[in-house]
Amino acid sequence: MSRPDRLQAGGPVHAVLFDYGQTLVTYIRPDDALRRAYTEIGVLLGDRLGVPVPDTASLLRDVHDTVDERVAEHEATDALEEIDLTAAHIAAYAALGLRLAPDLADEVQRIEQQAWWSGMTLAPDAAATLRRLRARGLRLGLCSNAPYRPASMQAQLAHVGLDRLLDSATFSSAVGWRKPSPRLFEQALVDLGARASTTVVVGDRVREDIEGAHAGGMRAVLLREHRCEADPDGIADAVILRLADLPDLLAS
Repeated sequence: MSRPDRLQAGGPVHAVLFDYGQTLVTYIRPDDALRRAYTEIGVLLGDRLGVPVPDTASLLRDVHDTVDERVAEHEATDALEEIDLTAAHIAAYAALGLRLAPDLADEVQRIEQQAWWSGMTLAPDAAATLRRLRARGLRLGLCSNAPYRPASMQAQLAHVGLDRLLDSATFSSAVGWRKPSPRLFEQALVDLGARASTTVVVGDRVREDIEGAHAGGMRAVLLREHRCEADPDGIADAVILRLADLPDLLAS
């Protein structure tokens, strides 16, 4: 832990906004679940569209992986506007000769995103840490860059058990803007019912979480437990090596 004095100098903390991936959860690509999901999607599309549909491996490669590449390319540009993932899926299917209406595209995205649940793991200290903070009367929220279907992300929180431990969850897909955009943080504060001056952001990325929080008038803690991003310029108000260190840091 380093620089806790800067965190404390800002006064009392009434709320905490957490990043999601590599902060409260870790994840791996669930290959078996994705294959099953795209087999289901292939059958669904064949029934709904009444045309030949590529096999599971082709759908995985030409839809899932192609869209994933587009997401990665979009993130690499540091753009603040979130990518339209439904449009990306519709375009990927269209390239295969499959014309999906928005409601059908939404349904296949739901199936795909549910497959990802089996790749998500709640971080070891996440539940205990959130319970300790809630016991002190702090409001707890989530602010995440997640371009995926908002309803699926909310359902994923329930799947990993975080829905009962958070007062709000704000995803970039619902707002249309990505961290470090102040628009996403502003909406997260509204959803949480918190003020910037008494809110601390906890995340694993300096640009998105730390600099974004500071631009929005919040303090920020860099977590290095699951992703060891360096902070050579000392931008974070505090650095912790384990999420379990957070309650003591805020208490002090």
